[in-house]
Amino acid sequence: MKRFYTLLALVLVACGAGTPTPPAATPTRPQVALSELPVLPVVSPALRGLYLEGVQAGNNPRAFSKLGDCMTDNPEFLVPLSEGRYELGAYGGLKAVIERYADRPSRQGKPWALDAFASPSLSAAGGFNAAGPLDSTWADPQWCLAGETPLACEYRVVRPSIALIMFGTNDVAATEPAAYQAYLREIVDQTLARKIIPVLHTFPNRPENPARTAELNQIVVALASEKGLPLVNLNRALSALPNAGVGITDTTHLSVPPDGRVDVFSEANLKYGFTQRNLITLQALEAVLRGVGELP
Repeated sequence: MKRFYTLLALVLVACGAGTPTPPAATPTRPQVALSELPVLPVVSPALRGLYLEGVQAGNNPRAFSKLGDCMTDNPEFLVPLSEGRYELGAYGGLKAVIERYADRPSRQGKPWALDAFASPSLSAAGGFNAAGPLDSTWADPQWCLAGETPLACEYRVVRPSIALIMFGTNDVAATEPAAYQAYLREIVDQTLARKIIPVLHTFPNRPENPARTAELNQIVVALASEKGLPLVNLNRALSALPNAGVGITDTTHLSVPPDGRVDVFSEANLKYGFTQRNLITLQALEAVLRGVGELP
């Protein structure tokens, strides 16, 4: 199959590596203030039909996939929820969401013990830009077929009913806006083709280039609106946190509370990026599950 995805820049901007200065870009679409968009998604009634079709076709209603970069391929993102030591505090109603996915192997075809929270995604990696999941170069040979892309591999192995999608941290420096839009659209189209609900996310601000961050997030918002997809406005949720939810010196990763407990939803710990993202992800899953009729 002819490759048309270029990942040279991916090698240069792996999360935590140096970032070249991106060229200037001119916005070509209406701008929407992220501060005015809700944090949690609205689920279109049409998605219930898509979800049910997917489950009937073999998608696992007890599994979701995580697609992304170092913000997603990270032991602080959702993984601790699988350990069962979480403290939900005022958000006790989210226990039903955790119990839906916890302690259920998320991969099929080979022995596998990890649930959707703990399982590393075959379509997420610390160096990925939005092109990464679409290039078979980065597929895991232990799980993926010859020539299979990480995205296709993840969906074949997991058969998820929901996909959590967030790219942008690396794309700010590695990807032109038009290319970012094309890659993200392709990911969404392949997800929908498999009757999986794509949940798009705005991504955290890159303080070294807020203008490009805003431009790429506008693409996320526009695509979600065009396709009628759930949108998690993580950028807005994190903007109110100290240092906008990212590390003070390490701006490519979300912040972690001093006690390391990103699964404790206390007022103090929710001031840190990964704790806040874990909470919002559970809330987003809850919204989607209610929207498709799986939760009251």
